[in-house]
Amino acid sequence: MDPYILKGMIAAALVGAVLAIILRARGGRRKALDKVAELADIYVEEYGPDLPLLESTGLPFFVDGAGGFGQLLLKFPNDAGATSYYFDYSCSLGGGDGQHKRHSTVALFIFDQAIFPDFHLSAAGDPIEITGLEPADMAAFDKLPTGVKLYGRDTAALKTYLNTEKEVCFGEHPGWSAQGSKNSLVLYKGCSLVKPGDYAEFMAEAKKLAFNLL
Repeated sequence: MDPYILKGMIAAALVGAVLAIILRARGGRRKALDKVAELADIYVEEYGPDLPLLESTGLPFFVDGAGGFGQLLLKFPNDAGATSYYFDYSCSLGGGDGQHKRHSTVALFIFDQAIFPDFHLSAAGDPIEITGLEPADMAAFDKLPTGVKLYGRDTAALKTYLNTEKEVCFGEHPGWSAQGSKNSLVLYKGCSLVKPGDYAEFMAEAKKLAFNLL
C-alpha cells in the first residue's frame, strides 16, 4: 500500500478516535447535568444563552474574544429578583500565534435593577483578559485576599460598592472571580469546566456569593 495513503488512513482513524472520546465525554456531562436539572424541576438546554443577550450585559468576559457561545444551559427565571444562568462558555482570545481557547463553566446573574459599577475581581492566577478596565490601587482594598486583583473604571465607585463586608465575603470564597456591570454579574471558578459531580455545589456557592455581593 502507498505509504501516503497509509498515513492518511492512520490520521483519519486517530481523528475518529478523538472525536468518539469527546462525544462520549460530552454525553456523560449532559447526562450528569440532566440529573441536576431534574432535581431543580427544570431542563438542560443544549445551547444558550443567546449571544446577543450575553453581549448586552457589557461584561468584557462575553464581549472580548471571538466565536463565543454557551452550551448545556440551566436557567432559573425570577430567582429572588434575578434571572440566573449556569452554562459552559467557550470563545477564542488573542490573535495570530497567541490565539487560544477559553472554556469555562460560569454563573451569570441578571438582576432587576442596576447595582454594580464596572469591575472585575480576579482570583490569584486567573488569566482573564480584560478590555477597558484599569488596575485598581489594591492598598485601598486591604481586606481582599492576598493575590486577588481588582480592575475597574471609577475608583470612587469601586470604593463605594466594594465595602469591607463585601471584601471579607469574597475572601470567604477562595478561587472565585467576579465581573460586574450595571445589573449583570458573572462568576466562575478558574478558567475550566466544572466536573459534573461538583456542579450542584458550584451552583449553590455561586448563588450565595452573588447575593452577598449585592
